[in-house]
Amino acid sequence: MGGLDLAVAGVADRTPPPGLAREVFVDVPLVVAAVPEHPLVAAHPDGDAVSPAAPEGHRLIGLPRGAGMRTVLERLCAGSGFRPQVVFEAATPDALARLAARGLGVAVLPGPDPRPGLRALPLADPRARARAVLVRRARGPLSLAARELLGRLREELRAGS
Repeated sequence: MGGLDLAVAGVADRTPPPGLAREVFVDVPLVVAAVPEHPLVAAHPDGDAVSPAAPEGHRLIGLPRGAGMRTVLERLCAGSGFRPQVVFEAATPDALARLAARGLGVAVLPGPDPRPGLRALPLADPRARARAVLVRRARGPLSLAARELLGRLREELRAGS
């Protein structure tokens, strides 16, 4: 016992660790979103994509450290030569959006869907992606319960596409 049957995870990397297999079920671009009057989004009225350097100097709202989207954000910012100033953390993208809608900063969210009260700008970098995966052992049998759950999840994900 103590082995992995099946997990859902947000990830930053394309390849799973050795011994694990995964199926991507969410793969969408990341956006920065803020109230329309926020200087970052107001400076881009056409909604064009912004550089990963655009959030520099702005108060950011993001997922906690270790979350896949947060890791992607930190890597993009590091590649642009700065460390992100994350002033608020929340556990879900909807909570991030609610904080941004109150004018507390710029949220980094899975896009491209706009959220009420926010304007979203895509990040102009192909690595700026939010990914969620189903993770399981690469070898060995799955338990009956895990096989059943995996089958039902696959059906739901196909139906939702």
